This record gives sequence, C-alpha cells and structure tokens, in this order.
Amino acid sequence: MSNNARAPYHLTLPVSGAQAGTFFFLLFVFMWPFQLLPFMTDNLFGIQGLKLFNLLSAVVLAYLMFDTAPLHATDKIERTSIRVFLLYFATFAIALIRSIPNAPLLHSRFPVSFPESYFDFVLSACIVPTFYTLSFLFTLKRMCSFQELERITTVICLSILLLSIAFVAVVMTNPSVLLSGHPGMTDNERDEMAQLCQAYFGTHYNVIGSMYISTVPLLLYRALTRGALWIAPLCLSLLAVLLLGSRTALVTVAASCCLFLILRRSFVILVLGVAAAGVASLVWIGPTVDALLSVGLGSSSGFSADALLTGRVDFIWGPLLREWTSNIGLFLFGAGRYGMGTSQLWDTGTLIQANVAHNAIIEFFLDCGVILTGALLIFLLVGTATAWRVGRRLNSDLYWALFASIFGYGIGMATGRNIFPTIENMYSFPIIAMMINLARLRYLASQPAPRE
Repeated sequence: MSNNARAPYHLTLPVSGAQAGTFFFLLFVFMWPFQLLPFMTDNLFGIQGLKLFNLLSAVVLAYLMFDTAPLHATDKIERTSIRVFLLYFATFAIALIRSIPNAPLLHSRFPVSFPESYFDFVLSACIVPTFYTLSFLFTLKRMCSFQELERITTVICLSILLLSIAFVAVVMTNPSVLLSGHPGMTDNERDEMAQLCQAYFGTHYNVIGSMYISTVPLLLYRALTRGALWIAPLCLSLLAVLLLGSRTALVTVAASCCLFLILRRSFVILVLGVAAAGVASLVWIGPTVDALLSVGLGSSSGFSADALLTGRVDFIWGPLLREWTSNIGLFLFGAGRYGMGTSQLWDTGTLIQANVAHNAIIEFFLDCGVILTGALLIFLLVGTATAWRVGRRLNSDLYWALFASIFGYGIGMATGRNIFPTIENMYSFPIIAMMINLARLRYLASQPAPRE
C-alpha cells in the first residue's frame, strides 16, 4: 500500500498548538497501563474525580472539541464510522442511565467496585469509560497519515514495554508468586497473583492480560518490520504473559500472533516460533502446559465444559440465562449496565460472587436484552467480514497486525472482556480507528484529485 496517499482533511490550529494536542494525546495513550497506580488514583486537593489521568483526558477532550469538528465527516468511510460510533455510544448511554437507580444495590453487593452516591456512580461508570472512547475520535480525525499511525503504534509498544519491565520486576521480587504463577494455578494461587497485581498496578491480572491480548501483535509487527531492536520488547512481553497466569491471555496471544504470521505469509517464522515454544515447554514450563491441557478433564466424568471454564457454565451463565429468559422484560431489554449485579439469585448462593459475567456477549445480553444482542452479533459478523475483505485489498503489515489484535480480543470475549468501554477494551478504540484510517488512505488515493 502506498504511504503517499492524501490524508483526510481536518481543521487545524497553529503548528505549536497542533503539536501540543498530539503530544497530550500520545501521552494519554502511553499512560493507559499505569492509570490505576496509587499516585494516579489520588484525588487532587481532595476533589472527587480530580485525578491526574482524568485531567490529562480532559485536555485531550478539549483539544478534540475546540480544534476539530468531531462529528463532521469528510468522506463516506468517515461518515459511516461516526454513525456506528454514535449508535454504540447511544446504546452505552441508555444502558448506563437505566443502571443509575441500581447504584445503592450495586454498592451493597460490591462496595469496592461501586461507590455509594449516585453522583460518584455516574462519574466512575460514565465519565471515565467515556474518556477511553476519545481515542477513537481523535485517531479518526487527527491521526490520519501513515506516519501518524506508525507513531501511535510506537507509543503503544513503548508503553507495553515499560509495563512488561515493571511486571517482570515485580514478579521476580516476589518468588512465591513466581513459583505458582502458571495457567494451571489453584484458586488460592490465583488470589495471590490477583493481590500482587492489585497492590502494584491497581487492577486484576486478567485486565493486564487483556492489555497484552490487544498489543502483542503490534510488538510482533514492530519486531518483523523495524529490525532486531524490537525483538527484546517482544520477548519481554511474552515472558510477562507467561508469568501472568491468565489462561485466556496465554492462548489468545499465541493465536493472534500465529494469525498475524499467517496473514503476513511468514510461515518460516511461524514454524520456528512454534518449535521454540515447544522446546521451551519441555525444558522449562512442562508443568504449566500440562496443567493448561488438563483443565476440564475430570477423573470420573471425562471432559467437563464447566471445569474447562472454571465454573462459569454452572455458576454464572446457566443460572443467569435461566433467570433472564423467565422474565420477558429482562429477556427483551435487559437490566441496564452491570445487570448481573441486580440478579435476584445473588443471595441464594447460586452465583459466583463476581460483578461480571466473564463472557462479553452474555454480559451484553444481561445489560441490553436479546434484541440489541442480536443486532450486535450481526454487526460483529459483518464487521469482521468487512475488515477481512479490506485487509486483503490493502495487503498492509500494519493493518494485519491491527486486525490480529482485534481478532484476539474477540477470542478473549469468550471468557471475559467487555463490549462497553472499560479499561479492558481501551486499546480497541484507537486500533479500530487506525484500521479505518488505513482503509481511508487507500480510498482517498484512488479518488481523482480535485480541480484547482
């Protein structure tokens, strides 16, 4: 694909102002993995919501609003993208508004995750997730050239490199977690890893795993196209995924990297990588792979889907689906955002004490009902087919790396992740916008130049 295509038109500030806005946006993206660190979550001057990350997000929002017409489209691809984004945001807003009356109930069941007051609930459940979606509009409107898309990729990769260094260092200084930190760990060992990640990074290890799911293909792209300098960051990130102890992250990262190599037709590298992983499994992590492959195999009953999914079938999905399908209102329209937390089965011991359904599609159904869930499934199928068709036309390594990242996130939705904006899917917004802009560059390059 030619990199000399005309960039889409956008409004402009003076050069210094535009550069400052881009700098704050790239800093905004760079800080994503570290936004929940203790010093980042402290309220400045004791004002609720006045945090460093929120201030940085507000700067990006101000730049987007005052320097750009965020909803003004200059071509049909951008117009369609903005309309789909607005539809998505409207669905999110409706689901959130419906959940506001449930704030006291959610706080009583999850006092750590949900604040008690309505104002704080709206602030944490609406304002902060909305900030994540800013990256879609900013990238779509302002980061339009191939060089700018490469710059975003570099910032994301450097951010993940720093996260990998920090995580590996933390694990190495806590050998008890290192000894138990494998995908076949027990519940107590998982709790130890969860406590470690919460203490040092302010979040669950599955959330960190989601970050790697969305970004490792980009590191692989860098290693293959930008020289040996990027091999070390890739290897460090793979080591972090291995130490993290998330089965979904381990399997999904491997699958998305293999997909990228296949799409790129790097079959020699794929074979060498698989061989290296096999040798490493035998030499060092044999127990890890054995535990991973043995999950779901009971000694008496044979294969168990519930054991494979660590109790999600019998203690989350089954009971919730039966409850929602027995109530016509819940079945058609759902219970609003965080619908699982409003279940009447909560105090009966039927459900695992969790505030997420550990399946993105089921969670969306609980929140929004069967009508919107059906529309979502159709959109996902059409969107995936369209992205695949566009990728074959572009034949761009960067596009295939972005596609592998999103495809990997889609695989991860089977055991977690989210449809609505959260910290787990924050990378999906700029990645999708980058894919769209690569398609726009090809589209604009094929259009005749305007007459003078």
